Amino acid sequence: MIELAYNRKAQTTLANLSAGGRLPHALLIEGPAGCGKKTLGRLFAQYALCAEQQDKPCGACAHCIKVAKQVHPDVRFYTVPEGKKEFPIDLVRELRQDAYIAPNEGACKVYLLDKAHAMNTAAQNALLKIIEEPPAHVRFVLLCENRSMLLPTILSRVTAIELELLSVEQCAQALIQLAPDASETARRAAAIGAGGNIGRALELLDSAKPSKTAADTHKLRELLLFGERYDALLLLAAYDKDREGLLSLLSLLRESFAGLALAHYSGAYQEEERLLNWITAKQALVAAGAVERAALRAARNVGIPLLCACMVEEVKGALR
Repeated sequence: MIELAYNRKAQTTLANLSAGGRLPHALLIEGPAGCGKKTLGRLFAQYALCAEQQDKPCGACAHCIKVAKQVHPDVRFYTVPEGKKEFPIDLVRELRQDAYIAPNEGACKVYLLDKAHAMNTAAQNALLKIIEEPPAHVRFVLLCENRSMLLPTILSRVTAIELELLSVEQCAQALIQLAPDASETARRAAAIGAGGNIGRALELLDSAKPSKTAADTHKLRELLLFGERYDALLLLAAYDKDREGLLSLLSLLRESFAGLALAHYSGAYQEEERLLNWITAKQALVAAGAVERAALRAARNVGIPLLCACMVEEVKGALR
């Protein structure tokens, strides 16, 4: 069975619609890119095609398995062609013609329309003709990032479900299963860098950027504790044009100092024993506060060189 990480409200809404025999002929799933719209769309397809009479989707019948593997002949996926900015009207016309052909295997055909917000007015009006009076064996799922870009006539004929972004903690937890080979620190860095967006976090992990951020965080902590100010500022200078990367680094650095303070009371020394002999709990908390202030300044678009210089001076001052 296809499942979303968290977003239980959306899943419950879909389950209730199915259980009540009210699975809509047209569903709109709204949310930012990477939040799980395609996953929820495939879950809708499983509800619509599952061979079981009760407890749909079973996840075990041939229909559910094929939907999960994205090979079901009655589930069609349409999106903006590569290199194009708009969802072309030709695809909508192709969909309309195909909609009147009987399903191959299942009880219905499900059309997933990705980036529906990228349809121009002509394409939306062409889609409206089939949504207004669809064949009985057809279901539509419109995936969009902003419903305000769709015509009111389209919106009046769909059932809408909005997906929410996860918290950083929820995203990092979901990545344990989705990216088990990545290190815990890299997963955390990816979750922070993506702001809780799982799809974006997975893209970051593929780019190896979180691993670099995690390594830079470890090195920066060492420089702040044992090194020179100049070397710490030199490392931070690499983030002068990468505010998003800097925010991820600062978040990890703050957690690191906060963790050192906690370790003084929990007794969880392990590999941190060398650091705990060098920094007190109070100093670690002051350092974490300095990093937190730097992160707030970064989020407010304060100049990166200035906020980094202030942070390094505050942390170094705390360790005197």
